[in-house]
Amino acid sequence: MRLIPARYGMLWPFLVRPALFAIPFALFFCFMQGAGLRLLGDYYIASLVFSFSITLAVEANRRWVAHRLIPPGPRSGPPTALQVISYGIAAMLGSVAAGTLLHYTIAPNTFGTGRDVVGLLLYSAIFVVTFLGVIYARRTGRLYSQRIRQETREEEELRIAADIQQALLPPRIRAGRGYAAAGASIPCRTIGGDFFEYFDLPDDRVGFALGDVAGKGPSAAILAAMVQGMFTTNVDGDAGPAATLSRVNQALYRRGIETRFATIAYVVLTPDGRLVSSSAGHNPAYLIGGDGAVRRLEKGGLMVGPFEDAKYEEEAVTLRPGDTLILYSDGVTDVENPSGEQFGEERLGSVLADRGAGRTPEEILDQILNATTSFASGHPPADDITVLVVRYHGSPSTS
Repeated sequence: MRLIPARYGMLWPFLVRPALFAIPFALFFCFMQGAGLRLLGDYYIASLVFSFSITLAVEANRRWVAHRLIPPGPRSGPPTALQVISYGIAAMLGSVAAGTLLHYTIAPNTFGTGRDVVGLLLYSAIFVVTFLGVIYARRTGRLYSQRIRQETREEEELRIAADIQQALLPPRIRAGRGYAAAGASIPCRTIGGDFFEYFDLPDDRVGFALGDVAGKGPSAAILAAMVQGMFTTNVDGDAGPAATLSRVNQALYRRGIETRFATIAYVVLTPDGRLVSSSAGHNPAYLIGGDGAVRRLEKGGLMVGPFEDAKYEEEAVTLRPGDTLILYSDGVTDVENPSGEQFGEERLGSVLADRGAGRTPEEILDQILNATTSFASGHPPADDITVLVVRYHGSPSTS
């Protein structure tokens, strides 16, 4: 609600503000001239003339000159150097006009001697610098407050976006016929470009996907949500991982998003332990046997998005009860400590080989995340960290 009607909006800059600014200068001139408060009224009138004259000159400069000195394009920051100079010149001209007015009206001796002229110019400079300093400080403070409000609003929007992004991910823990899984995605910023997903397929089969979109921040998060949606749409119960990745690649390529792509690892697990996998430029998955043996699943093809005719290979292995599959994004191995050393594949392999068969998928997931956090020692991650762990329990018994 406006307390002052719009038609009275110019009262502050043209009447109230000049009248208020004249008070401290009247006191200043009184004591500088050694007159005390005896001539305060006279000096206030003189200061008022200066204040009004400078206000008019500054306002005229704002309306007809300063805005022409702004470079082309949007701008919302403090005035440019040329604008500040233009305001200074306008204020000095207003000050000279005020002195001239006083000289020919109520103060005939304003320009009586050269010393008077120098004194007038000195006092005018003090008046102008203070006058413009107050105005500039108020404007800077207003811009700073606007920026703080905008940043707060953007932070709130990012927080809401992060909540939505986490809601798009499946539950952290998932269990089905013959398997148990645990996954988590930790963005390096408020929102990230990684995702993981579970897919229930016909004949009690289940699909597991983990993707990493190029880039970081809001643009990567939007693309990740789009790729995740494309993946969900193109998953076919009868098609294998390679055919599914090919469909996702075609769908993303048709979008024509230049310089944007995604790497994806996708596997399909059947109740009898048959695991079929394919990778679209993603990190090879780890397969840890119940006996501790480690294998890498590396077959696949190029990342999805940039190449229309990308082809994908797949490989099949037969799991035994207790075998564990680990899918992860490169944010895990790219974690750096304060000295710039990366976590690397070797450390990840050591974490996975540490009694892998005796831990639940969630425990393995937490151990990987805790190991990267401990290694980083507070150094902020440069990429999103996403891990998906799948444990095969064996073919479910039938009656």
